[in-house]
Amino acid sequence: MGEPVQERSREDLRHEYSEVVQNVRHYSNLRFAIFTIFFAVMGGVGFVAFGQGQFAADAALVGRIAGFAVIAVFWLYEERAGQVFEHYRKLAVKLEHTLNYSECTTWPSPTVFSPPAIVINRLIFLLVALLWVYAVFAVPLGR
Repeated sequence: MGEPVQERSREDLRHEYSEVVQNVRHYSNLRFAIFTIFFAVMGGVGFVAFGQGQFAADAALVGRIAGFAVIAVFWLYEERAGQVFEHYRKLAVKLEHTLNYSECTTWPSPTVFSPPAIVINRLIFLLVALLWVYAVFAVPLGR
């Protein structure tokens, strides 16, 4: 959004709004896809790390270390997708004020019983990380 909002034609603003809302949808969907892939990868890494005698102790050790890396990479990826999502959402709200639209400006506010998605996502990653730490120390290598 290089030029000031007031100096552009309404049609240009409508086109930009359309693109921004498409980006909001894209990053919203991407955040769910990140979790799907994350849990699939963690399932595979978990099988290598904790499979009962399926792999050599060295492979299990590498799997346990890789689990921490996978959690960190996907958590960072989710955080960045959340930042970009929020950027486009705020941009959509700004454009809506100019265009007199109300799709994003009327979204319900988070409450105690429905916190923002980023809070829930962080709790899920934290829980998985804590469970991984517990499993790494509770399950002996090379059963």
